[in-house]
Amino acid sequence: MASCAAPGQKRRIFTDAGRACPIDYRIPSDAFSGDATLDCDVLYVVGGLYGNPFALDALEALVARDKAAPEDPRVEVVLNGDIHWFDKTAENFANIENRISSYTPLVGNVEAELRRQDDIGVGCGCAYPDCTADDAVARSNRIHKMLSFALECTPSLKTCLEGRPATLVASVAGRRIGITHGDEKLLGGWDNSRETLQDILRQDEVDQFMAAQNLDVFTTTHTCAPAALRLARGVVINNGAAGLPNFEDQDYGLCIRIATTPQEDSLFECELDGLFVQAIPLRYDQTAYLQWFDALWAPTSAAALSYRDRIVSGPEDHIRDSLLGGFTLGAAGRAEEQGRREALLETEGALPKATNADVHHALESLLYFEEMLASDEDRVTDPHYKTLQVNITARCNLACTHCHVESSPMRREAMSHETLEAILQVASAYAMETIDITGGAPEMHPEIEWFLREATKRVPRVMLRSNLVILQDPAYAPLLEVMDELAVELVVSLPNVFEAEADAQRGRNTYDVTLELLRELNRRGYGVDGTHILDVVFNPQEPVLPPLQEDLEAMYRRRLGALGIQFDNLFAVANNPIGRYGAKLLDDGSFDNYMETLIDAFNPATGAELMCRHQMNVGWDGRIYDCDFNHAMKLGASSATLPEGPLTRSAIDRALLSSEGKPLTIFDFAQDPTRSLRRPIVFANHCYACTAGFGSSCGGTLVQGSEAHPEAN
Repeated sequence: MASCAAPGQKRRIFTDAGRACPIDYRIPSDAFSGDATLDCDVLYVVGGLYGNPFALDALEALVARDKAAPEDPRVEVVLNGDIHWFDKTAENFANIENRISSYTPLVGNVEAELRRQDDIGVGCGCAYPDCTADDAVARSNRIHKMLSFALECTPSLKTCLEGRPATLVASVAGRRIGITHGDEKLLGGWDNSRETLQDILRQDEVDQFMAAQNLDVFTTTHTCAPAALRLARGVVINNGAAGLPNFEDQDYGLCIRIATTPQEDSLFECELDGLFVQAIPLRYDQTAYLQWFDALWAPTSAAALSYRDRIVSGPEDHIRDSLLGGFTLGAAGRAEEQGRREALLETEGALPKATNADVHHALESLLYFEEMLASDEDRVTDPHYKTLQVNITARCNLACTHCHVESSPMRREAMSHETLEAILQVASAYAMETIDITGGAPEMHPEIEWFLREATKRVPRVMLRSNLVILQDPAYAPLLEVMDELAVELVVSLPNVFEAEADAQRGRNTYDVTLELLRELNRRGYGVDGTHILDVVFNPQEPVLPPLQEDLEAMYRRRLGALGIQFDNLFAVANNPIGRYGAKLLDDGSFDNYMETLIDAFNPATGAELMCRHQMNVGWDGRIYDCDFNHAMKLGASSATLPEGPLTRSAIDRALLSSEGKPLTIFDFAQDPTRSLRRPIVFANHCYACTAGFGSSCGGTLVQGSEAHPEAN
């Protein structure tokens, strides 16, 4: 009952208590396949009441309001586990059980362990992941033990828990709603936590599960942190907690309301073809609740130490943190966000908005990246690299949230004809094999057709990175014919196979347009004939690392194949914490956690494969950069040249210092085609994004399999 929003904690205790799921927590694979056992017009799903009698008051008021509607709807309530927690005494426990007698209760891990006759060593049964600190787990075990001891003195109270099911299928307006406590596999499972649901492979897994079980909505709780997303099959939603605040500076719990008519007091919601799935606040009496809690739990008790601050002030979380795709703020959520903005304006005078300078300062406050590189060879370029990456323009028809170069329709920077000529000259003189054209949207450069035709004469491989959406514009659609004719390799952005998640990152309706253009490319032979190469790029929507590229590629092939789309390769790319994306992380308060993730996942095996070692990036101003990320950071490449052979670290450092303030341009190589390509690399702390886990580059991951986690060998 704690989220994993914070980085992992150091483990000191390695017992099962509070960490493991016993074998009887397993949920049968067909548990949700049968007929619905509950049929209604309005369904409330209430998880994590945690013994809060005042939250139950608020729930009863909501139910009474719905029942009083003129349509006389059938209203049902399902309590999907962890109904008890802070109630502590047998009297409080009995009071809660009596009050929920007209509802349908499911078992959570709290109840599963309370009804167990013999202690099997799993403590509270929460099965906390490693990100939860040992002290928090130990306190949870102690809270549970207090209530367990109270019931042992009144054994008759345990009988109401016997036979309580772990799963239920309900029907609302003919739609099937699957309900459980943890996830579809385990009663105490964490695979519906917000952090796990951010993983695209988990999204695919739960979507397949819902399709197989014919579910339209799958609702859970357990993790104490709300999460909601819409997938191809339907909606997945975790209400967090009904008996605790879920957001900063708020004092109410959350429940899920599913009905054909919406309720106005909604924090966030999704309409599923006429079915409204809403997160409704349980606005209980906070003052009375706190007095009740303090009377039960001393200031140094396990419950007070773990939860009192949350009861008073809420966790460090905001409503939008729960929205993983396909959900929007409801009326209450919009009002609260507006109130928060007005409060910030009153206290701060302006809404906080991070700048590039803020991002740079935050990055430079961390451990210097260079200190992590063990090999000096990883700090210099390969003297024989064969790739020229050309950032031809900053202009773009989109303004994606993850864009590190901050492209948009408002940008106007574009390469001059002289710079394009110099690139072609260098490509010929140095026998380059690849020209990789990026932007912005390269299609928006006024000389893109000329450059493509000339580039294909100079090198065997010309790549163009496209958002594809640009090609629906009649002004740019003719470029399809040009790229088809020249067999230009296309690298296209499709950050998710699910519409809601992809549109959340790139803009509304971009998903459908992209799919249609992919089909058009297939009709032209792209991704099909082996000559017209079509690559697809994935990058996470949330601040997490990409999964294993080969697993991701297999999933994309299956999903897109079902839509009649083929491609050649998939590139999994980590989001770099700079530019627009870095500023968003700072504004959201997730920058530090993301950087901890990147640094903790540093993989020395990626050093030899870093893209900065094997390419030259040319900015629209003709300056040379070690990579596209350095270009975005305005970190020009070193103009120092290095001799062949081994180099000491101090020699590399001196070369970097000696070249400061001396910009290197493509014209330096055009004018002197004998100039060495070997130079010291300019690193900074954003480089952690390229060395985390499997590594990351414009061509996807750098290492695979066991190399990604060398400590496991």
